[in-house]
Amino acid sequence: MDNFDQKLGPDFFKNLSAEAVTPLSMVHEEIYESSSKRPKTTSKVWDIFEKLPAQQGDSKAICKLCRRIYTAKTTSGTSHLRRHIEACVKRTNHDVDQRLIEACFKPAKRDANRVTLSHDTLIAATTSLKNYKIDVDEIHRAIAMMIIVDEQPFSMVEESGFRRLLGAACPEFPVLSRSSIKKDVISIYVKEKENIRELLATCPGRICLTSSTWKSNCDDHFIGVTAHFIDHEWRLQKRILRFKLIAPPYDSLSVADEIAFCMVQWNIEHKVFSITLENFSSDDCVADMLRTRLAAKKYLPCKGAFFHVGCFFRILNSIVLVGLNLVIDIIGKLRLGIKYVHQSPHRKKNFYIIARTLNLDTQRKLCLDSPTRWNSTYNMLEVALSYKNAFVYLAEQDKNFINKLSGDEWEKMSVLYKFLKVFFEVSCVLFRNKQPTSNLYFRAAWKVHSRLFDMVRGPENFMTGMVREMHSKLNQYWSAYNLILSCAAILDPRYKIKFVEYCYTKLYGSGAQKYVSVSVNTLYGLFEEYMQNSARPSHAIELSTATCKISNDKDDNDGFEDYETFQSARFQTQVEKSQLDLYLEEPSHDLNSEIDVLEYWTVCSLRYPELSRMARDVLTIPVSTIASDSAFDIGSQVIGADRSSLKPKMLQALVCLQDWMLASDRTRGSGSFESRPEDDSSSSSDGDDDY
Repeated sequence: MDNFDQKLGPDFFKNLSAEAVTPLSMVHEEIYESSSKRPKTTSKVWDIFEKLPAQQGDSKAICKLCRRIYTAKTTSGTSHLRRHIEACVKRTNHDVDQRLIEACFKPAKRDANRVTLSHDTLIAATTSLKNYKIDVDEIHRAIAMMIIVDEQPFSMVEESGFRRLLGAACPEFPVLSRSSIKKDVISIYVKEKENIRELLATCPGRICLTSSTWKSNCDDHFIGVTAHFIDHEWRLQKRILRFKLIAPPYDSLSVADEIAFCMVQWNIEHKVFSITLENFSSDDCVADMLRTRLAAKKYLPCKGAFFHVGCFFRILNSIVLVGLNLVIDIIGKLRLGIKYVHQSPHRKKNFYIIARTLNLDTQRKLCLDSPTRWNSTYNMLEVALSYKNAFVYLAEQDKNFINKLSGDEWEKMSVLYKFLKVFFEVSCVLFRNKQPTSNLYFRAAWKVHSRLFDMVRGPENFMTGMVREMHSKLNQYWSAYNLILSCAAILDPRYKIKFVEYCYTKLYGSGAQKYVSVSVNTLYGLFEEYMQNSARPSHAIELSTATCKISNDKDDNDGFEDYETFQSARFQTQVEKSQLDLYLEEPSHDLNSEIDVLEYWTVCSLRYPELSRMARDVLTIPVSTIASDSAFDIGSQVIGADRSSLKPKMLQALVCLQDWMLASDRTRGSGSFESRPEDDSSSSSDGDDDY
């Protein structure tokens, strides 16, 4: 009996942390009556066990749940049977909702803080255990989703470790093969593709595209096309639509054809507003071919003035890379110096003792960088410069410290750090949100442009030549796209025209007004097109029209009969203001205030319906083809070895599904995914061999 109490307690009551638990001996007394009051054969264990016919005087009992056989001699008692009941319920607990087990416990009538095991609910729970059925399709789908989201290889399901895990968790589950999981993936892809098609068809605004290039370890080239749009709830969304292998040669025509085919395949040609490309030398040709195609069908607003945008972060990262390469040897010496400090715990401890002795802040510790992510190099420089005096002292005292930096090298590190700082701060601001809207880029691009301009005019240093070259490169980008960026900035209630005018004046002085006029006129031209395409007249126009209909019935002919017409015309000129006029006349918000610009236009959509429609489309324009988690990456985007070995159609399904699942989860704020795979027979119209 004591053994049963010891075995029962920690397992049965481990989930009951919120309630006081009755001592195990009292639980035993309340559940099981003593042998002096009732025959042993009426013990509660016989609700779970069944006696077998005795053979040669040896009594046996079989468990009704798992069919295991135990001795049932009267001299052996029932403690071993009770222990098995506990273990048997525990073994099948993973197949039942936890509430079934919790339902087995209820407060005792005499004391609400004491808990007893209910015999009736225990029987109900064990009956549910016997009747529980496994949803094989749901488990198949969950495994397929794990492979998609976590980028696991299909061969994982055939590994002995995975099969051992699945067999322990669910012995009844059939053996999986990579071919069956591939069918599940394609089934999910076909179903979700139709959902995305409907999502794009019903989105209220226009769609902006980005195109990016990926490489495999075999140097194959892939093109990825992503759609960006704002949904009915004014949330910025993105979905990868195409991830396709490009056959050589990788020229402008091949890229333009792939993007054009994607637009036709998804039936979004008439909704496309802009396309963002990667700033390759061939991108202008790609944009011109696509613009000509869409303009011929009269799909582009404002004669395509907003159609082509270059990737801002490609420019930023290329400038940073050139700057880092100027002092790559010095950065390498600094890495070795930090490694030297970290190699010995004793040396590391002494280094920070030296730093504290020199009154240096030791809250931040030395760190090494990842050469492929320049933000980590920036952080390494920032911390190392704060420990400069400690490194100098260590170099004087430790003869084994051979990777010491000279005074000139420390000065170059300081110049490089100041150079990188503006790029780092701009990147952090833009990617504070996962998907920044286009209104943020004018200020960021102007800040970088202005910083490089100041460095060109400033005192000479080892970076001056490089900065001149990079400033020329950034100036080309600024000249090509400042119009689009400024129009988006004007639609930010913190900036409007005055901020754009201020930034242009800083760069161009008295010639700034020309740039401001072009931006304002372009924005008004775009707004007029939205007004013409709208079936709903502007509220401001309705008000002025109503005012014009006011008439005077006086018939006095005193020589001033045309005065009221004159006055009405003057009044009409003042009242008849467009929604864009009224918006621009409103006071601007504080320049550095935190504003969700999409939320702002959600509220303004009632006052300015057509203007908010235009703002929604302009703010959707992505000014980067790089995802937020890759903003600081140096180099091309590379597909992993496992996925690059797959057939092109399967690779596209995996890449698209991963993006769709993660985007859907972010939208709903959950970890679920609504779609279910279809039958294997209908998984793909292209045939399983293609995958």
